[in-house]
Amino acid sequence: MKIIVVGAGKVGYSLSQRLVQDNHDVYMIDRSQERIHNLEHVLDVSLVQGNGSDIQLLNEIGMDDVGMFIAVTDSDEVNMLSCAVAKIAGVPTTVARVRDTNIAEHMDDTMKERLGVDLFINPEMVTAQELLQILETPSAIDVEEFGQGSVRLMEFKIKDDFPLLRTPLKDVCFPEGALLVGILRHGEMIIPHGESFVQPHDSVFFLGLKNAIDTLERQWFSNYDTFHKRVVIIGAGLLGQNLAVLLERAGFTVKVIEKDIERCEQLAAKVDKAIIINGDGTDFDLLEAEEVSDNDVIIALTADDKLNLLVALVGKHMGIPKTVVRVGRPEYIMLMEQVGIDIVFSPRLLTAGQILRFVRSGEGVVSISTFEGGKAESIEIAITEQSPVAGKQLKDIRLPGKALVGVILRGNEAIVPRGNTEILVGDHIVLFTLPESVTKLLNYLT
Repeated sequence: MKIIVVGAGKVGYSLSQRLVQDNHDVYMIDRSQERIHNLEHVLDVSLVQGNGSDIQLLNEIGMDDVGMFIAVTDSDEVNMLSCAVAKIAGVPTTVARVRDTNIAEHMDDTMKERLGVDLFINPEMVTAQELLQILETPSAIDVEEFGQGSVRLMEFKIKDDFPLLRTPLKDVCFPEGALLVGILRHGEMIIPHGESFVQPHDSVFFLGLKNAIDTLERQWFSNYDTFHKRVVIIGAGLLGQNLAVLLERAGFTVKVIEKDIERCEQLAAKVDKAIIINGDGTDFDLLEAEEVSDNDVIIALTADDKLNLLVALVGKHMGIPKTVVRVGRPEYIMLMEQVGIDIVFSPRLLTAGQILRFVRSGEGVVSISTFEGGKAESIEIAITEQSPVAGKQLKDIRLPGKALVGVILRGNEAIVPRGNTEILVGDHIVLFTLPESVTKLLNYLT
């Protein structure tokens, strides 16, 4: 599909990179000649300098065969105007990055249709919702659900005292309905087999029935006894404010430290019980005076990656069990994890992943989730009469690339398949796979 991406910033770059992996024909537009020049030898896309809302420029690119138009510049207004112009030019589907929560919240479907935007994407809200889901399951470092919550995929970190270290998986008895589908080791994702085993500091991914995954969590990973839903957030930008509101609604005790008094006042107007402190989150004396060591989680959300790492390490030194860090540069993720940070996330990767789900929704994909900065993906796919796997037993299917079928959703039933399980028309299958295999799988299954 021919896709136009307006905005060659961090989100635009990450998104275009993923779209190229999926074999889409990508045109990227940006006003900055410097950004265009920097990407010339980095991305295999068509680069155009100019204004994404310039109809003459869009006509020069050719709009007749454009399947999707995605505007992710730093300006909400430019993004919405660009999408409106693209819709007038005949593009069937448009996506706008809009950071102002009031815009999307106060628009009904009619207004969105008139504006010409099919999907509003708010990076800070997407990230806050993702963090809330993770924090509500304290023993996990990532959580995704499928089949309206009947199927769960959870990522855990293996510690030095894990009882099954270096035991071949064929000798391990997991709860029935739970399957180990991935092992992340030293930045490399492994699709496991019977002889595979886990080592300290591995990240492991379990996919299966919700009850089975919950049982597995309680059996080997749970730390609920020491988790009291107390969180301290360093940084009250848009992400910090959104997260504080969501956590308070979810019953967490929230304390926020922010240097900017105006941001403190903005957040104070949005929350009821959260404590807002105007101060420096790196000030050790302030952290001690505010007794932040009593919290279960410290979340560093400033715009400075190095500062976030420092804050998290200080929190760890003070005895806070769990550390969460925002990074602007995804290449720092593995480095921060190696020095002991529990959860490292990139808003731009989460945003790109959310848009990618929307792009793929027309390809027979019900839902899609990415993990560890795009090192692995889980996909829920609807099986149609045209699918080559319909009517076949799992043992007779040879999927292209590296992938595991973890769960089959059949009506209201979730099934963990065996070799003789037959895949039927109307089933939804949930796969765990590597990014380089996604396009092959989609082409084969849909």
